[in-house]
Amino acid sequence: MEIRAELRERGALRYTPAGVEALDLRVGHQSTQSGPGGAQSIELELQCVAFAAMARKLQRVQPGQALHLVGFLMPSRRGARILKLNIIDWIQEGDHGLLQENRPQEQT
Repeated sequence: MEIRAELRERGALRYTPAGVEALDLRVGHQSTQSGPGGAQSIELELQCVAFAAMARKLQRVQPGQALHLVGFLMPSRRGARILKLNIIDWIQEGDHGLLQENRPQEQT
């Protein structure tokens, strides 16, 4: 899944019991989506986690920055019904559009 969101909170870099770096984040999303009943305003907060190299990269992002996140939903812990987004890719959105520093360069 992909979502554009603003970083609201970033935890400290930590390690899983297996020794993998992990970073917990909370992001906020606002948009207007159209559906069968017309336009609907969406506003939500989403818990996220990033591991290994992605955790190290996202550790530099400051609260308030806009992000375009790519990932998948997973249980917040084993057996839980609450979900969080496991971030596998991101694009930092700057004042002048998208900064594609974390994606392969396209050939033109």
